[in-house]
Amino acid sequence: MEKLSNDNPCEYCSGMGSVHPVVSGNIQYDQSIPCVCVKEELEENRKVTMLKSCKFPPIVSELTFENFDNFTEVQSAYIAAKNMADNPGDLAWLVLLGINGVGKTHLAVATCKAWVDAGIPARYSFVPLLLDELREGFNRDGDGSYQNRFDYYCRVPLLLLDDLGMESKTAWVQEKLETIVDFRLMNKLSLIITCNKSLDELSPRISSRLPRLNEKAHIINIDAD
Repeated sequence: MEKLSNDNPCEYCSGMGSVHPVVSGNIQYDQSIPCVCVKEELEENRKVTMLKSCKFPPIVSELTFENFDNFTEVQSAYIAAKNMADNPGDLAWLVLLGINGVGKTHLAVATCKAWVDAGIPARYSFVPLLLDELREGFNRDGDGSYQNRFDYYCRVPLLLLDDLGMESKTAWVQEKLETIVDFRLMNKLSLIITCNKSLDELSPRISSRLPRLNEKAHIINIDAD
């Protein structure tokens, strides 16, 4: 195994990246296995790759629970988001409603990052751009590329739909969004939605899905006036 470049070599492998296993108290000099430091580095690299695959735009890339202003008006939203973040992999739908600037996206992004840190893939999607991306894949690369992109949004363990309701109201747009939401409901996949409209203003097919999850769906209206 290639020697690791490290100013502070590992105490186990001295920066070599591999060690000899010990079996029944005997060192097996004819064998080598990856050192724990390599495993940790690989895991960290995997998390970095997963974080990049979330596609966070630069404007939200630094948002975390630690730098969130947890003012009184959003306590319920903070608690719901933190609970989802602290239980990565558990089925949960979180819907954050409220005007711009109350912290919806901040909490949603922080939750996604917590899942990625636990090794679970997540994806951020600003809804109007998500649909543009699907159209681009269909128009430029044909149905195969479009289908791959669409399937990913349906199947990723955690999907964040940021600013749902900002998209155009064409039949094609509504059909794609409703299909994504339906698929995630039927296959017990987690979803976070942020929206600056009321629940009644969303597609009836989407808003009607939420009660089916019972205690798994948390709908929070943020009033920070």
